Amino acid sequence: MGMVFDAIGIVLILTSLPLAYGILRIVRKDEPMRFASFLGERTTMFASIGLIAMLVVPYGAFTILPLFVVLSFVSPAGRLDWAEYRNPRLLAISLVLLMLGASGYIPTETPRSPEAWGEPFATENPYAPAWPASEQYTWVFVEPLNPTNFEVVQSLVLRTPHQHNPFLQVESSLWISSLLGLQESRMRQAIDLVDERIPIRIDSEAFRLDQKGEAQQHTFRPNSGNIDLNVWVFDCFTTSGTDPDGTRVGEVVVVGQSNWGGTVELVVIVRPFFHDGLTSDPYSESLVNAWIEG
Repeated sequence: MGMVFDAIGIVLILTSLPLAYGILRIVRKDEPMRFASFLGERTTMFASIGLIAMLVVPYGAFTILPLFVVLSFVSPAGRLDWAEYRNPRLLAISLVLLMLGASGYIPTETPRSPEAWGEPFATENPYAPAWPASEQYTWVFVEPLNPTNFEVVQSLVLRTPHQHNPFLQVESSLWISSLLGLQESRMRQAIDLVDERIPIRIDSEAFRLDQKGEAQQHTFRPNSGNIDLNVWVFDCFTTSGTDPDGTRVGEVVVVGQSNWGGTVELVVIVRPFFHDGLTSDPYSESLVNAWIEG
């Protein structure tokens, strides 16, 4: 079903211009109108090319839509066209945004669940926002000989309505999640689990993530063969205490793999600040290797 869901998202976006044209034909039934020029001479063609480009360029809608609007205003003739075709263009842009938003509600496939990890601790995240759609499994791994060494691991599939291609898809998704505060919402479940196991009180409504430098490319070595992936590392601070800068309580590692069709797969590993692996295994390679093989 995954490919079917992905295809539905693409169809929604590509039908936005024909839908805008159909609505205008109904509203202006006595006015002759051609699809090729209902947004202005050649503008419909450029807009159609832009929709297709949105499916294949990095950052998708965040690249194409602003570029299209800016280019349509840069010349005096373009500004005159906006005066003449303002309503059809506003309708078309609104429908494109509406279809992008609607595609974000399309269900995703189930996340990767390595057999070696056993049954997930949780298969739902009550804090995850409804948009964009996502599925998430969560595990808690505790070292038998050292219970203070534990890891909360989340495997998730996230719908990416802004981008249906794999080029910089993980980067754009993390950027948007950070911009809209979605990272913190999805992280609250993991923070609650960490809070149960460390002496410092963490309020899952009062924490922040600070990225440690730029993403680093790292070579992981699962049994299926070496693969280079970018790794993001964040310090996690509780902000509910007396220290205005917050107290560092742990570290978060994020690794992702991109897909065609509008979904991205991520693994998120949360470890307390005293975990041995923060220095000996900063990218939690054994867990990531198992996740890669799924």
